[in-house]
Amino acid sequence: MIHIIATAVKSGKGGISTALIGFCESNTLSEAGINIIESHNETKSKLASFRHAARRIKREVKPGDVVWIHCARWVSMIRKYLLARMAKRRGAKVFIQFHSTVTADYAQKPLGRLLLSRLYKISDGICVLSSWWRHLFLKQLEFSAERIHIVPNPLDKRFEKLAKSASYRAPDPSLIKLFAMTRLVEGKNVGAVIEAMAYLPDRFHLTIAGDGPLQAALKRRVRELGLENRVQFSGWVGYEQKIELLQQQDMFVLPSQFDAFGMGFLEAMSAGLPVVALRTGPCSDVVPHGRVGLLVDDCDPQKLAVTIQDCLAEHKRFSLAGREYVATNYPADTILPHLLKFFSSRS
Repeated sequence: MIHIIATAVKSGKGGISTALIGFCESNTLSEAGINIIESHNETKSKLASFRHAARRIKREVKPGDVVWIHCARWVSMIRKYLLARMAKRRGAKVFIQFHSTVTADYAQKPLGRLLLSRLYKISDGICVLSSWWRHLFLKQLEFSAERIHIVPNPLDKRFEKLAKSASYRAPDPSLIKLFAMTRLVEGKNVGAVIEAMAYLPDRFHLTIAGDGPLQAALKRRVRELGLENRVQFSGWVGYEQKIELLQQQDMFVLPSQFDAFGMGFLEAMSAGLPVVALRTGPCSDVVPHGRVGLLVDDCDPQKLAVTIQDCLAEHKRFSLAGREYVATNYPADTILPHLLKFFSSRS
């Protein structure tokens, strides 16, 4: 039996709850035996969720089972460390997967390094989202290579089906619809996309889906630039509305330097949207430059505007290649056989 310990699936705004949908839907994982233990649910307090998860571990985890634990930020890691100890006492094999961008910061700070090393020592294996993360763990923390396995976030069934669609929709030359979908926080660089709009012809329009502490400031900047007719804010888009909204767009633009993986890029490519992203961290692993879109070296608005127009010139090629790329590499049933082999290899 494989026990997944993580936040409730399809709850909250993105993050682990969205990333795990594809795995939970997987036929491969169902055949192996899957049991989901929620360590956090927005309908309960964190303490109540922790206690509930601890009780379920004591009751349901058996010797020889696999416990696959998904970690986010600092407090989440501490809770997951305690749950990992309980699972080890039950005789289970424990595997830790990291999902948060702040993990890179922790790797460079004494307390963070201590916590990561504790999680490493108690685990039978470490799972990371991309080769960039694997390199960081090997270099910064000196983890053993054979104990690290790359497990990217998968497409869920709906996006997998969408990616396999053979249809291509060419943009309307008179109205090019750019799209950014993310939390409106520092590091996502949505402001740079807004600034780039001032350097693009009037036929370029931008929709920003998301909310967060920078929303008011971003809206104010739109007014200052006189872009009210070309930039709109749609608010946070729930899981059920994503596909419909993505299918209405022409290009996904998000030069974020604050992504642990970049699930939004995969979802955009599934809908046939070429991607413009920042050449930094794990984003470079997820968005192959010149194949599914283009990467920029910095967030200079003028350079970003030029890159957007260059990407548009290759729209059909990037659109079709992006769909093929995600349909080939990111279905859960493509990823899981390698993961299950990793689980079985760690004794």
